[in-house]
Amino acid sequence: MAEFTFIDTQQKLMEAAEEWQSLSEIAIDLECENQLHYYGSFLCLVQLSSRTKNWIIDVLAVPDLGPLMLMFEDRRILKVFHDISFDFRILFSQYKCVPKHFFDTQLGALFLGEEKIGLGSLLEKYFGLVCDKKFQQVDWTRRPLSSAMLAYAVQDTAYLLGLYDKLCAELLRLGRLEWVREECRSLEAEDYTLREQEHSDISGYKSMMPKERAVLHVLFDERRRLAKLKNVPSFMIFTNRQLIAFTGSLPYSAEDWKHLRGVHPIVKENAQRLHELGQQARSGSGEEYIREKKEKMPMAEYELLTQLSEVKKKIGARLGLRPHLLLSEEQAKDVVLRKSLDGLRGWQKELWKSEEIMKRIIGC
Repeated sequence: MAEFTFIDTQQKLMEAAEEWQSLSEIAIDLECENQLHYYGSFLCLVQLSSRTKNWIIDVLAVPDLGPLMLMFEDRRILKVFHDISFDFRILFSQYKCVPKHFFDTQLGALFLGEEKIGLGSLLEKYFGLVCDKKFQQVDWTRRPLSSAMLAYAVQDTAYLLGLYDKLCAELLRLGRLEWVREECRSLEAEDYTLREQEHSDISGYKSMMPKERAVLHVLFDERRRLAKLKNVPSFMIFTNRQLIAFTGSLPYSAEDWKHLRGVHPIVKENAQRLHELGQQARSGSGEEYIREKKEKMPMAEYELLTQLSEVKKKIGARLGLRPHLLLSEEQAKDVVLRKSLDGLRGWQKELWKSEEIMKRIIGC
C-alpha cells in the first residue's frame, strides 16, 4: 500500500494546505455516498497525491474544508481528476465549489480513442494494476476505515499523475493535447447542479395512461418522504420496479399494503396513508404528459444536418474517435441554423473549417 498522511483534524488540514501551496500539480479523487446506503449524496473522503506524497482527508471528521476548496479554485495549481462529472456536482452541491485549472484523464483517454475509459481499466493497461472491485459500492461513511479501504482509496490518486503523463505524451504525439486542455477549460463554465431523480424520470412514464402517472407521482413523493424519514435510499422503501407495478395494479386495501413482500418495514407502518394516496390518485383526473414542443427545422437545414452527421462519423472513424467528441448534436444544429462556426471550440474550428460540407454550410 502506498504511504499516505491521514487528515482527520482541522490542524492537520491546515498543515497540508500549506504544503499544497508549493505544488504546481496535484491528483485528486473523491469517495462519496450516493443514494446507496443512506438518503442523499455527500462527500465522505478526499484523496490527493503529489509526485512524492499522498494524503487522505476524512471529510466526516474535519469540520471546515475551506482550505481544500481554496486549493481547488487556485488556478496556479493543476488539478488532475478522473471523470469530473459526479465529483464536481458533489463539490458544487455541498460547497458551491467548481475546481479551476484541471485536467480530466477520462476525457484524455476518450481523445486517444480508448474503448475502456474507467480508471481501473486505464491503471491496468498502463501500470498493470488490478483494482479490487469489491470496494466500488462500499459504505464510505463507515468508521473506522479499514486498511484495505484506505489502500483502495489512495491507489486511485497515487498513480493518477503518472497516468496523466502517459496520456499527455500520446495526446501530444497525435496533436490532440490542446484539444483536451481547451475542453477542460470550457467545462469550468458548465452547470454542476446536482439533480435528484423526479417521478417523470422513471422509465416508462411517458407511455403511461394519465391515471397511472398520477399514481406514480404520489407514491414516488411518498416514497421519498419515507426515505428521508428513515435516512435510507428511496429504493430501500420499494424499488422502481415495484413502483411501476403499483401504477397498473395497486394493492386493494391498507391490509394488502401491510403484507407486501420485499419492501421496507416503514411501508407497513404507513399502509393506510399509502392506500389512501393511491386511491385518491387513481380516482382523480390523472396527470397528462406535456410534450416539449420542438421547433421544426426547415427541410434544407435538416438535409445539411444529416449530411454533417455522416461526415462526422467518417472523420471519427478516420481519427479513431467517437463522433460526438468532434461535434455534439447541439453544436451541429447551431452550425447549420446560424451558418457559423462561432459556437465551436478553437480546435474544432481548425478541424472543420477545411471540410467541404462546412464550406457549403457557412458559405465560404
